[in-house]
Amino acid sequence: MPYIKRKQLAGMGVHYKFCTLEQMLDAQAAAGYQTIELLGIAPQFLLDERGYENPVRVRKMAEDRGLHIGCFTPECACYQYLMCAPENGVFHEKSMEYFKRGLEAASRLGAEKLLTNCIGGAWDEEYEKVYDRAVQSLSELGKAAEGYGITIAVETVRPEESKVIIKLPELVRLLKDVDSPNVKGGLDTTAMGVANETPREWFEALGDDLVHMHFIDGRPYKHLVWGDGLYPLADYLEILNEYHYEGLLTQEITDSRYYADPGLADKRAVDAFRPYFIEE
Repeated sequence: MPYIKRKQLAGMGVHYKFCTLEQMLDAQAAAGYQTIELLGIAPQFLLDERGYENPVRVRKMAEDRGLHIGCFTPECACYQYLMCAPENGVFHEKSMEYFKRGLEAASRLGAEKLLTNCIGGAWDEEYEKVYDRAVQSLSELGKAAEGYGITIAVETVRPEESKVIIKLPELVRLLKDVDSPNVKGGLDTTAMGVANETPREWFEALGDDLVHMHFIDGRPYKHLVWGDGLYPLADYLEILNEYHYEGLLTQEITDSRYYADPGLADKRAVDAFRPYFIEE
């Protein structure tokens, strides 16, 4: 029988786009989460290259509702601050400062992980040039992460989002070239499915270096509540158990169909895992 510890299941707030932070935290606590992955976006947590809002206040808001912020994810997919931002003007420099502020904020929020990706290379750049910038950026941030006691989890993305690090072999190469104990792998099951990969392949390639997951249903596109896509939840959990994975399983629910009632989406997400919860 596949199993999951309740604290491994983490809520995320993409689908609370039109809600306050208080509304999101109330709804996710009511849904049954004990852990969340906080986003560095308005209206949840404001962050830029100069600083961030009061993390002590936000952490207390979560903890008052019985929620632990296990991972912090600065916005990393919009063209403002990007890991592989071109080195023209101050774009890349400001992006690096942004992610360093994100690491600092993560530590003060009580998070153990920071999730990111390698979006940002221009489509007409040579692949290796963008790839080298990813290595340079993550090597720099890995050193900063060590000082904060944070592990950076790097996920692959879909080919519409980036020209580099969209498949597992690229991520394996990247982590080897960065060679930092504070930079590891993060599995997004949607990007995995689009790349025609499997969870077993990810564990075989990364082993203990797979430290975080956006573990959602898909077709394979979309980031869906379990039951709305085509992925076999029980089968996937069996594989996670086989490889003794104990990291977070974040419910990155992004499809606009969930915007009208995000609390219901979270309740359905938690309910999908209830048959697999074990006592800790």
